[in-house]
Amino acid sequence: MEEVSTFEMLPDEMILFICQYLRGAEILYSFFNLNSRLNSAITDYCHYVNLKYVTYKQFDFVATQIIPQIGLSVRSFVFNGQWENIMSNKLNSTFFHLKLSLIFPQLYTLSLVNFIDRQLNLFLDNITDLLQLVKLDIRNLLDNYAEDSLEKVLAANNNRLKYISFDSDSIDFNLTATRNDETISYPNIEELIVNLKTNKTLEYLFILVPHIKRLHIDFDQLSSVSKSTLANVSSLIHLKDFQLRSINIYWSLKEIAYILSKMPSLQRLALNVRTEDAQSHSEVDTLLSTWPIHIRITCLLDKSNKYAVIHTIPYDLFSIIIPATIANYMLAGSEYTRKVKDLKIFGEQCSTDIHLIVQHFHRLRTLAIGSEKNSKELTSQSTQPIVLHLPKLKRLYVKGIYEIFHLVQAAPNLEHLQIDFNCLNIVLNDVSTCELLQKRIVHLEITNFREVDSIQLDTIAQKFNHLRDLSLVFENSTVFVDSLILQVLSLWKDKKLRSLYIRGSLTDEVDKNLRQWLIDHSHLCQEDLFVVKYMMNWIAMWLQ
Repeated sequence: MEEVSTFEMLPDEMILFICQYLRGAEILYSFFNLNSRLNSAITDYCHYVNLKYVTYKQFDFVATQIIPQIGLSVRSFVFNGQWENIMSNKLNSTFFHLKLSLIFPQLYTLSLVNFIDRQLNLFLDNITDLLQLVKLDIRNLLDNYAEDSLEKVLAANNNRLKYISFDSDSIDFNLTATRNDETISYPNIEELIVNLKTNKTLEYLFILVPHIKRLHIDFDQLSSVSKSTLANVSSLIHLKDFQLRSINIYWSLKEIAYILSKMPSLQRLALNVRTEDAQSHSEVDTLLSTWPIHIRITCLLDKSNKYAVIHTIPYDLFSIIIPATIANYMLAGSEYTRKVKDLKIFGEQCSTDIHLIVQHFHRLRTLAIGSEKNSKELTSQSTQPIVLHLPKLKRLYVKGIYEIFHLVQAAPNLEHLQIDFNCLNIVLNDVSTCELLQKRIVHLEITNFREVDSIQLDTIAQKFNHLRDLSLVFENSTVFVDSLILQVLSLWKDKKLRSLYIRGSLTDEVDKNLRQWLIDHSHLCQEDLFVVKYMMNWIAMWLQ
């Protein structure tokens, strides 16, 4: 007779292997304080805390019962700005109004996600006297008042921060330049990744961070006065690593060279920029012949000779945007794209174009395909089979109508699907694609639909067995969605839906007391742990 083992009898290596398939908050919720051995095994999860992707019940328990016990040892913590609107008064007071040094005195890295407007500035006031906090990571920052926000970030924690980064989904800062003798600098900053509205503010930024060693900038606009504004600015003599990303505007070599002239100690340079040849009409062969032979490059030129992508070999950046028109002209192999994690294919495209490009990227985590112009599926025949390999792909964003079976088939770890409503309707009628999606998709976001009754919610509920997060985005946010909310709650009553987001409007009656209305008209009870908010035409529900 076989002996039955309990979970606690498993070796530490096996327990940690199981933990790889769980979220950090799920591990704390499930295993913390069961016994001293398990506490020892999950020590790292007590040091690096991220409460994403859990139910409200799990979040509430970890935040109220576990965080107070492990706060002294937490080295890294992720704060979500959206918590402020849904937390209980007690938790809100603790997380958003107390000094962080009283909660996490040993904090080294702080991540701030989904903060908006003045919320960030108010929160920064609580980041003081953390003797070990030197790294601040800000993601998806939305702020209409960004004039002074960057300086406040640079000065946070009593000017102790060294490494600050903003992701590409955060706002573009529009710095207000002042006279040099009035500008306060922040010599503590050694690394900065930031999005700027225009390069006119580059002068001001150089003054703000005189001791910067690593600077990555994304420009949204280009000013014609960049040379004059930089003329009297001191050089960044400590800068070793500079990256410029600016693909929405056209750059000239002189403009880039002038910026680089202020960086005499530069050792690493990465440029991801866009330019045009409207006057000299240089031949591609002539252009490439002028390039130094010790730096390998390639030129991917489309059939019309109107668009080209020129990049080094290997391509040494984490993200790339490629026009579908060069699908047939990509280099063979995938080794030269090994660092690319995010790929966006733009312009009118068919599924074959997408496959011809994607076959060269084996380490993608995020893939965005399609164009809103593609209102019907474009077909194109490929003469040879195209093999796709996407073992690390987590997120797929689809605009327009495409066949996505082969992409999904090649991505066994796909979790997040954002898809156009019309494309989803085609997918729901394809048995093979549905069989793959129902095993993999945890977060489904459906965009661009117009009528409440047009979406096949019953089919989605039936086929997407592992769905935990559902987002429904109406093309017109004035559409009333009262009945849609109740329909979703009814269909997912026994399916462990974790969160629901709907872009739309509520009738006045429902808006008066949304939580009570849901209790009166659905299976939810007063005792249930759930929160719901309605702001700016968005309904957000966090369920247990």
